[in-house]
Formats: sequence, C-alpha cells, structure tokens
Amino acid sequence: MKNLFYAFFMIIVSVSVISCGADKSTKTTESSASTQATKVETVETITGQAGNPFQSIPGDVMRNLWENCELIDYIFYELPFSMNQSEKSGIQSTIAQVSTTAQQSYPASCKPIARQMYQVGGEIVLEADVYFSQECQFFVFMENNKPKYANQMTKQGAEFFGNIINQAMKTRSNIGQQ
Repeated sequence: MKNLFYAFFMIIVSVSVISCGADKSTKTTESSASTQATKVETVETITGQAGNPFQSIPGDVMRNLWENCELIDYIFYELPFSMNQSEKSGIQSTIAQVSTTAQQSYPASCKPIARQMYQVGGEIVLEADVYFSQECQFFVFMENNKPKYANQMTKQGAEFFGNIINQAMKTRSNIGQQ
C-alpha cells in the first residue's frame, strides 16, 4: 500500500512539475510574440498634421489645375535630368495620375524621387513630392514646404514613372559604355 501511495504521489508531483514547465514555455512564447508584435507596431510612419491621417487633396484644387495649369516642372533627386510639361494634354494626363484616394500615412522608409511644381500664370501654385518604388507609390502635396495632403498614384502614374526611370537607367548605361 505504501508503494501504491508513493507511486501515486510521484505521479502527482511529476504532473505538477511538467505543467509548471508548460506554463513557463507558454509565457515565453507569449512574451516572444508580444515582443514581435511590438516590433511591427514600432515601424515609424508619417502622418498628416498633429498625427492625423493625411487627407486627399481637395477636388477644387485639382479642378483648378486641370483647367488652368500651364506648366509642370519635375526635379528628380537621384536621376541625372529634370523635365517639364507644357502641352495641355500632357499636363492633364499628369494630373490624372493622382488618385482620388488619400494616402493616409506611409512608412518613414519611403523616400521621394522627384518634386513636381505646378504653375498657373507663371506662378508656382502647388508642389508635390513624388514617391515611387515598389512599396511606395503616391504624391505628397506641400503647403509652405510642409506635407499637407497625400494621394495614392494611379496605375497610369506608376507606369509613367516606371518608364521614366527605365529610360534614365538606359541613358546612364549608354553614357557609361562610351
């Protein structure tokens, strides 16, 4: 009887030890998952004023550009050229690259490739930073050189900037071969 009682006691102690070990591993796993979730949450994002999501550029601003813009200048930050558009159809095509969907925030790792300057009557009335990479395809419109509005880029806009970059890379490689 003593042996049976001793065996029963050992089983209870073993189960208790095993279950305590299981709780520890569960806590470790939960802690590890919590740490990973925290890392994901700490990816720095850029938002609008006072930490609020960016708003879409107002429709009346875009209509004014559509009707009155006479010139769009592009200054590329990394590419070895700048360009401009002065034909109405080209200007309107560029304006149509701005989606009506707001880009509410974006990762701080996104960097602009160019600055667009929209002119009406010889005056710059609007500026936008162009973000174009695999992960980042949007426009950030500036007011007093600070981000004010942000809009996603249309598929046509992505194709346009993809073509420009491809042409610039071909030009770079052709110059390097000469």
